[in-house]
Amino acid sequence: MKESICKEDLLEELHKSIHRRILEASKILDEVQESVDSESQSTAGDKHDTSRELMQQERNKAAQNLQNQIAMDGLLIKLKNTVSSNVITFGSLVLTSMGWIFIGLPLGKITFEKWDILCISGNSPMAKLLVNGKAGGYIEINNNSIEIITMK
Repeated sequence: MKESICKEDLLEELHKSIHRRILEASKILDEVQESVDSESQSTAGDKHDTSRELMQQERNKAAQNLQNQIAMDGLLIKLKNTVSSNVITFGSLVLTSMGWIFIGLPLGKITFEKWDILCISGNSPMAKLLVNGKAGGYIEINNNSIEIITMK
């Protein structure tokens, strides 16, 4: 478990993944908008209004998803510009006794190269416990003691 991960390579892979998500969300939004536009040409009364409202809700969900992905991309740019520190901060890649944790993007568990990495928000309870921690330190979460091995 003490093998190393190149943080810059991880960030580049996350950037590519988020870019793919942006393209996919944009495509879905375009498709839903086309459906809304074609439904607008119908004049089927109440059934038409219900169908159109459902499509509008789908359009709003797709637009929100796209907006979230774009915001995550902006956050990733900030993460690329963080500097290394001798304490854990926003943007730190941390090796603990339970595995790798990346603080900054709420993506959940991802696999990068041969490692599983838990990507968490800087506002998550675990991140709040880890921030300002140092290698050799410990945090307590769910009655478990987790050792901080190293960070980048």
